[in-house]
Amino acid sequence: MAAVLETYNQFVFTMDCSDMGSNEAANDLARMLRIRHRTNAPRRPPRIMLIGPPGSGRSTQAQMIADAFGLVCVSPQKILKAEAERNPPIKIKLQEAESKGQPVPDEIILRLVDDRIRQSDCRVNGWIMDGFPETESQVNLLKSMRINPNLVCMFE
Repeated sequence: MAAVLETYNQFVFTMDCSDMGSNEAANDLARMLRIRHRTNAPRRPPRIMLIGPPGSGRSTQAQMIADAFGLVCVSPQKILKAEAERNPPIKIKLQEAESKGQPVPDEIILRLVDDRIRQSDCRVNGWIMDGFPETESQVNLLKSMRINPNLVCMFE
């Protein structure tokens, strides 16, 4: 998460949601989405990254915000699972990485995420990404692909 914070520091808002209910946290995130720097440029669809450890509530918040604002909820874990079911060679690579205790190879996950957020529904409606990027190399590859968020929220 340190690499994500360093790379996207101008977009990061840290929230302490430990004493909030999920609806209250979602309302605070919605308020942040309405923040707009003064400009005459047309408003682009929101591009949001939610990062944090498992169990921090980011998946719940991602789905609530996606539903409330009509965004596409992009979950790399779900994308990987669907791709593994469709593509046996990918499934084998994922199983090998899991058996060795290694993370999913970046070339697989980045290609799938890039393909997903370049689809028309994400380009038109905007997207909210749940738990990605996770490593410094993923952050650097996203930067090289010119995939930049409007907002990055870190859950603890």
